[in-house]
Amino acid sequence: MSARHSAGLVVFGDELRSCIVVRGGPMIRFSAFVSLLLVSGCIIETSDDQPGPSHYCGDGIVDPPAETCDDGNNAAGDGCSATCKLETPGNDAAITANWSLKSLATNSNATCPPGYDTAAVYNQPVDANGNNAGTPIIDLFDCAAKTGTASNLPPTTYLTWVEIANHDNTSVYAKSLSAFVDVTSQDKTFSAEILIDGGYFQMQWNLVGKTSNQPRTCAQAGATGGVESVATDVSTPSNTASDRFDCEDGYGVTSGFLAATYTVSIAALNGADQSVGTAPTLTNKLIGEKNAVTDLGTITIPIDGQ
Repeated sequence: MSARHSAGLVVFGDELRSCIVVRGGPMIRFSAFVSLLLVSGCIIETSDDQPGPSHYCGDGIVDPPAETCDDGNNAAGDGCSATCKLETPGNDAAITANWSLKSLATNSNATCPPGYDTAAVYNQPVDANGNNAGTPIIDLFDCAAKTGTASNLPPTTYLTWVEIANHDNTSVYAKSLSAFVDVTSQDKTFSAEILIDGGYFQMQWNLVGKTSNQPRTCAQAGATGGVESVATDVSTPSNTASDRFDCEDGYGVTSGFLAATYTVSIAALNGADQSVGTAPTLTNKLIGEKNAVTDLGTITIPIDGQ
């Protein structure tokens, strides 16, 4: 195999000696080295068997410091850039939050309360199971603006909510309900209504046979019409409202109620909106102000005839 070579000059002590620069590396035969050495008295070996640099971006070999990665190609967007630099996932997602304050008594919008001029938008990263994954990202906005965009977010799923707070976010007036927002592939909008004079009930449920006391699925119970909660104001019985949930969800949050004390009835319904089982009535359940959420706990609904 012939060696690729060129002339070069190297200083040895006080002597300027002409050398042959050889590109051939391990594949050049020993006899060729001997011949060249006898001719020039000096050989500089600079690379492997291929022309050009010994390593290059895309050869699958990391060559620091110029390269911080090399995945064997020149494609970007796969964790290693086209110039063999490690790629950091872009923080380029955004969630636009919209909020409003409302009075149920007057059925009208309300202004931000005195001393609470800030809307803090919380975006809590969550994993595939909905569990917290890290700390929340908090962005502060003017409460009166009623909108704000949290940008530069890592593209993932968040549990998002809004808190109305004082200027430096050390005292909270009210907190909105939360919702999961997935911005893995595109930006999203989150909207929240905060009740200044009311709040919500939340509940979970399970179904059991009324006679057998054995667990029943929604299908086994015939609860195709869902689970219904009916709340009645103790002091004003005409103030009553119902909410319907998908039985399979096993969880629900009602619509807003004026702050008061309520009696709550919860039943599983069939496809004709008839009860197939009603839980014992819950009495003296309090709804607070400032968007408070009252947890009714897990309700056991006995299914008739089972």
